[in-house]
Amino acid sequence: MLLPLRILIVEDSESDAKLAEYELRRGGFDVQALIVSTAAEFAAALGTTLWDVILCDHSLPTFDSAAALRIAKARQPETPFIIVSGSLPEAAAAQAMLLGAQDYLSKDNLARLVPAVKRELQDATERRARRQAEQALSAQAEEMRIGREIQQRLFPAAAPALPGFDIAGASFPAAATGGDYFDYIPMLENRLGIVVGDVTGHGLGSALIMADARAILRTLARSMADVREILIHANDLLREDIGWDRFLTVFFGRLCPVRRELTFLNAGHPHGVVLDREGAVQAELKATLPALGLFPLENVPEPATVTLAPGQLLLLLTDGVLEATAPSGEEFGGDRALAVVREQRARPATEIVAALIAAVRAFIQNQPQNDDITMVVVKSSD
Repeated sequence: MLLPLRILIVEDSESDAKLAEYELRRGGFDVQALIVSTAAEFAAALGTTLWDVILCDHSLPTFDSAAALRIAKARQPETPFIIVSGSLPEAAAAQAMLLGAQDYLSKDNLARLVPAVKRELQDATERRARRQAEQALSAQAEEMRIGREIQQRLFPAAAPALPGFDIAGASFPAAATGGDYFDYIPMLENRLGIVVGDVTGHGLGSALIMADARAILRTLARSMADVREILIHANDLLREDIGWDRFLTVFFGRLCPVRRELTFLNAGHPHGVVLDREGAVQAELKATLPALGLFPLENVPEPATVTLAPGQLLLLLTDGVLEATAPSGEEFGGDRALAVVREQRARPATEIVAALIAAVRAFIQNQPQNDDITMVVVKSSD
């Protein structure tokens, strides 16, 4: 079976052009050829047809192969360009290769023409495939960059200025986007909702569920005061959206700044910790109901309440911190996290968060994260 070949021949000798066509047909090509001999004809041909190969004599009456190369690279940069010349000085050949010619042949040795054309057609196919793959990767990277930028805007730009409290949080996804979530939500009666959540997995799918959960919790928290009622309604809505194979762990607390009380429920999330002024653990805010999105919530307990006295500190984490893994396979764990926070507890909340992040990254020795990392610190001031 003959291989179709659209070939543009830049040649002022019709007999030489026909000889090249003959060699290609003899080599198994179904040749569709156009012969041109001037720069204007060459440019016009490049503007009307996408050629498989260009064959070009080196020296023509009105222009040469170098000029033809410049025109070809401007019009059809991916089309293989092969110089076929009766005599081509080595310096000119080297210059032609630098300008982008794929090969050069002698008219006295056209036996190389068919193998050269076959090789260049294969190389051109591979270049096009590589370019298409690069373009696809670039487009995907741009989509992920936009997704990351949008998701970062969903996180609080800054902690609220709450008299008597110093609050900070941060989230770092393992991929371009992640499933971790933290938020500060203005609630009824001048309360502040403090939320830390973690959708199963990470990446774009988890990020979409995180955005859904954020919208649900924000909407409910701004119209309901009862933490229990908020999570029950959120669970019902999430079950409709996320399917049977996904779920969301969430710590939801309602902070009363006047009484310094945090009323909370923990739905399958790693327990929060309250430290006193000396760094001793005063309370562990453990899970008392399952993660959201799995099944209807029944027999949901009443929210618990802890007091954040002056000098005390609340630490909330996702399991990406606790399960961050060193090259040895050892996990960072809760004890290390508490040790860092104890050491930094006199510093502002933003510095405590930064120190904990730095400690996790040092522990994993700057390997890629295996999960999203999120934390919130709430300090009760004197």
